[in-house]
Amino acid sequence: MQADRTLNIATLVEEQKIGRFAVGLLFWCFLIMLMDGYDQTAVSFAAPALIKEWHVARGGFGPVFGAGLFGTLIGSFIFGYLGDRLGRKKAIVIGSLFFGALTYASVWASSLQQLMLLRFLAGIGMGGVVPNAVALVAEYAPKRLRATWVTLMFSGFSIGAGSGGLVSSALIHRYGWSIMFAVGGAGSLLIGLLVIFTLPESAKLLVIRQRNPQMLRNLIARLRPELSIPADAQFVPGEVREKKRFVLKLIFSDGLAAITPLLWIVFIVNSMALYFLQNWLPILMEGMGIDPRGASLITMMFSVGGVLGGLILCRFVDRHGVAAIISLPVIGLPVVASLGHGSSQGWLMLAVFATGFCVVGAQYGLYAVAGMIYPTSFRSAGVGSAISVGKIGSVSGPVIGGLLLAMHLPITQLFYAASLLFLIAAVSSTILALLYRTRFGERRAAADAAAQAAAESV
Repeated sequence: MQADRTLNIATLVEEQKIGRFAVGLLFWCFLIMLMDGYDQTAVSFAAPALIKEWHVARGGFGPVFGAGLFGTLIGSFIFGYLGDRLGRKKAIVIGSLFFGALTYASVWASSLQQLMLLRFLAGIGMGGVVPNAVALVAEYAPKRLRATWVTLMFSGFSIGAGSGGLVSSALIHRYGWSIMFAVGGAGSLLIGLLVIFTLPESAKLLVIRQRNPQMLRNLIARLRPELSIPADAQFVPGEVREKKRFVLKLIFSDGLAAITPLLWIVFIVNSMALYFLQNWLPILMEGMGIDPRGASLITMMFSVGGVLGGLILCRFVDRHGVAAIISLPVIGLPVVASLGHGSSQGWLMLAVFATGFCVVGAQYGLYAVAGMIYPTSFRSAGVGSAISVGKIGSVSGPVIGGLLLAMHLPITQLFYAASLLFLIAAVSSTILALLYRTRFGERRAAADAAAQAAAESV
């Protein structure tokens, strides 16, 4: 390879030895996702204290939760496009600094209306970093490890979301609800500034956009330090489905006409269940008679279970592809349906852990699968569009939950309603997996077999 003046980026990525570059990439993207997850759920853990201090109804927080998630819908679409045009790194940095500043500003909110506006604006930045981080990690990951890397990176989101339970149980009774936003905003701003100097740009994207050849050479030298790169080396991305300009119809082209809408449906229904539970669990636990600290710790188990579910599922995605996403919705249906029947704190911890294992684990799998379906030239836009459309469920889940709470329905019925979403997800993901295998199975079988053989020979 050293004598060859034309270097294939895809081959360089596939043949890399996992070392400092890969660890650094995953570490910084993990921290970005950690702060994104924390900031998205900070308002959920602050809500019980805010309800008491501002004397507002529980159902009034539905629009607040929905506004933040509506912002992520807009952000994932806008920043997905910007990531493909300006670069993954720039989009991630801008998004991180933006949502960090707006989260910190929430410290001074004095009404539900102000908080709703701030959460909406912060959500734009939160939604923006996700598709770009997924795309960046996917483009540096060998195929045999792509889902695993994306899941490891995205586990930071669930750990960050769960850490809000620790912060709230330890600090809110001392410093009040505003501490949730102060910690999240300051941490996000710090990470956003640090990644300016530490996060790499996508090498594949630099080749496709024909930008900054010196940066590209430096990145390849970091990725493959054992190689001697000729001064006149030429780089090619190494993917067959490359386009130079993104237009919306691309995500429906080349066998994706039915696959993209099905992916969107699964994103919508899983996100609806995920964000209903993630936002309302602290309030629902207190409604079941659990004290505030205990409610925060029980809710934290949702994220802990999600990390474990995602890590387990990612290995099945690496081995079995899109078909692996069918499993958790099937398991999650009866688990979520039974959640409202608990009484003891220990049983609720176990049930919430199992619920997070299925719900958040399935979401991890969807991010990994979305990163596999779309090619480099419009991967951020493809992943971003799926995430953006999925936010329809993210927004509607908490809002519908608020409406149901305002109707004073029994908590058991709320969990029954959530479990029905898993039935839709299971059916849709099954059809998606069958279509994907039919359309792309033969085309990619040879490449996957070669990658597996290379992995086994190492």
